[in-house]
Amino acid sequence: MIRLATVFSGIGAIEHALDRMNIPHKIIFACDNGDVDILSKKIDADFNKIDDALNEMESAISKISPIKDEELDIKRELYTLYIKIRTEYDVIKADFKKIYDKDFIIIVNDILKIILEGNDLKNRKRKEYTILFEELGNNNNINKLLLSYKIAIKIVTDFKKDNEVSKLSLLEDVVYKSTYNINWNNVVDKLKDIVIFIEKNNIKKSIQRVKDLSEKTGMLYEKFKTESILQKLNNYKSYKEKKLFIDKIYEKKKMQNKVRQSYLANYEIDEENFHWNISFLDGNQYKHKVDLFVGGSPCQSFSLVGKQRGLNDTRGTLFYEYARLIKEIEPKVFIYENVKAILSNDNGRTWEKIKEVFDELGYKVYYKNGDKPSVLNAKDYGIPQNRERLFVVGFRKDIKLEKEFRFPQPIKLKKKMKDFLLDNVSGRYYLAKKGVDFVTNKKNLEKRYTQIDGDIQLCQKKNQQFNWHGDFVFEEENINKEKTMKELKKYFLSEKVRKYVLSTGTKNFYTKPKIDLDIARPLLTTMHKMHRAGVDNYVTTEGRLRKLTPRECLRLMGFCDSFKIVVSDTSAYQQAGNSIVVDVLINIMNSIIEAYPDLIKKSV
Repeated sequence: MIRLATVFSGIGAIEHALDRMNIPHKIIFACDNGDVDILSKKIDADFNKIDDALNEMESAISKISPIKDEELDIKRELYTLYIKIRTEYDVIKADFKKIYDKDFIIIVNDILKIILEGNDLKNRKRKEYTILFEELGNNNNINKLLLSYKIAIKIVTDFKKDNEVSKLSLLEDVVYKSTYNINWNNVVDKLKDIVIFIEKNNIKKSIQRVKDLSEKTGMLYEKFKTESILQKLNNYKSYKEKKLFIDKIYEKKKMQNKVRQSYLANYEIDEENFHWNISFLDGNQYKHKVDLFVGGSPCQSFSLVGKQRGLNDTRGTLFYEYARLIKEIEPKVFIYENVKAILSNDNGRTWEKIKEVFDELGYKVYYKNGDKPSVLNAKDYGIPQNRERLFVVGFRKDIKLEKEFRFPQPIKLKKKMKDFLLDNVSGRYYLAKKGVDFVTNKKNLEKRYTQIDGDIQLCQKKNQQFNWHGDFVFEEENINKEKTMKELKKYFLSEKVRKYVLSTGTKNFYTKPKIDLDIARPLLTTMHKMHRAGVDNYVTTEGRLRKLTPRECLRLMGFCDSFKIVVSDTSAYQQAGNSIVVDVLINIMNSIIEAYPDLIKKSV
């Protein structure tokens, strides 16, 4: 039996892969916080909010009492980072003081008054502008100026709406008639002053500097909060006590962890071995108790759709936590997964650092598939989804391999996306749970008038559909009666949404909409929001356009219909989009077993 452990466990792709391969395994532990965040702090792009956070961190530094040399190094690192951000804060604030303009604030305030005095402003917009007007009145000094800049840019943006440009020829990119039926003549002169001021002083860049600073402050705050909890953990001696302490911190968030709900519903694991946060997981308690260790680290820091801060991001540094656990646990084999963009992040320096860390762990590590980095595409391993992910496989150096490990070779794709879609068999033809339990009862199956998937049809009874006697066909995917037009109804697009998803976009975001693809685009964690058809997947059913259902998304990730969906559609989409493709893991596992058959032989 393979002793398995996973971090950033998600909905258990490797667990499902081993199930499909019929390989006996025991889950030693799993760890996933399900996007429940108790460490970070949302810090608005606001000088007062940033200042408050920095003061709080300064106080926290003084409370850190290092016991080990390692902890002293951490304190020094945190203090260095704090000083760096504090210095940047002081510089940006000083730069804003240089462009302080009282008249500009008055102009913005006057425009807001004019807009709010109009009678035709839509309720949603009126509420937005009312809040901004009140905030402007409640702020002072530099923050008042900063907010004025933000409001000015918002007003200009709101008025950039497909209208004639004759009145303000100097402003080429601005449309001058209000979409919200505001009398443009009343604000045009003042708005002209605003636009000129914004362009002259490069205000957008100044605001972005504050936003970047607030994000950096937030990431540093998370580091401080993490270290504070680690300090408290030093007060507990046993692993059990530490686990209880962390569980208590997250107790109120238990229902928010939808990943945890899905995982516990589908796999056998003691709750005492399901952990919330990798940063607080001491791997020493599982030393030499794990054969296969699988996970990754959050991909947002490396993803092409993110800002690609890489290892400078708090989420990016969780890679080091993954590496730490390998060192503490010393599993026989590990599999690491992440997005392809990790290779190019920071001009390749992030990837080189990751390889360097892996090489120091005492493992024979495999990074390449032939002459290229080990990037595997789901479409090359049986799943019609164009999903590329980087994989790293490591074998502990004391393990003798029967043959050199090689990443699996691509196989010919035999299926198309449509093969993974639900059909339109009406749910009324499927038995409810009560009926299934009756028909599949051993006693009833022994009777001559009941059979499932028979070769020769029984004599039909006129009341067959009412008494659960006769011929039945077993189709696993229909246990939950998901193959119904009625249930598909909510996934069909309205005409308004249909026009949006089929649009090509703008000059800044252009896509070529395609539907009913043979090979699906990469499934996104935000599928529930419905993006344009150039980046998301849409199909037609009976001539109508619809999005994929959560079950279909799970199928396109390699999950059988036996996988229980116990969360909302939104959560199910997120979980599917975050997962590893099961079929890719199956092929990797076959290659691992081929190189190291004792992984199974000694565990059986």
